[in-house]
Amino acid sequence: MNAAEELKQTMPASVVSTGMQVGKPLALIKKEDMLKVAAKVKEMGFNHLSVITGIDYVDRFEVIYNFFSYGKKENLVLKVILDHEAPEVESLTSLWKGADWLERETYDLVGVRFTGHPNLIRILLPEGWKGHPLRKDYDMSVEQFVTVGEDGEDIVSTDGSNLLRRK
Repeated sequence: MNAAEELKQTMPASVVSTGMQVGKPLALIKKEDMLKVAAKVKEMGFNHLSVITGIDYVDRFEVIYNFFSYGKKENLVLKVILDHEAPEVESLTSLWKGADWLERETYDLVGVRFTGHPNLIRILLPEGWKGHPLRKDYDMSVEQFVTVGEDGEDIVSTDGSNLLRRK
């Protein structure tokens, strides 16, 4: 029995289904149970959270988590499906400190909100940036320009006016 199947057996009300993703055991988790399931995953010996990423589909968002157990030399993938109108799931920062930056990156690029995150702000793009570049509704026709202000702050504009102020 692989780790996803073990999780399904242990938490049948929280695990919707199991399968494989690129040769790794996969468990689809109910959104409202993600933090509880992640705590169980950690208890099972998956001590490394290596990836959190989000995917925007036409009708939903998916957040995918990749875990690794150094002791067992095993991988485990968890996935949650989120509503397209309000993509939000609980933060895992209380269990894995590394989730901090991974969740911020997913928020920045895909627009998924992680409730309970201690500092959910952009990590790759400046705070004034409009939209989330990996979302299907991101407007690629609007150019955004970033310059550094006198105090070192990022200045974002859509008309390039901030470029003209530079000496």
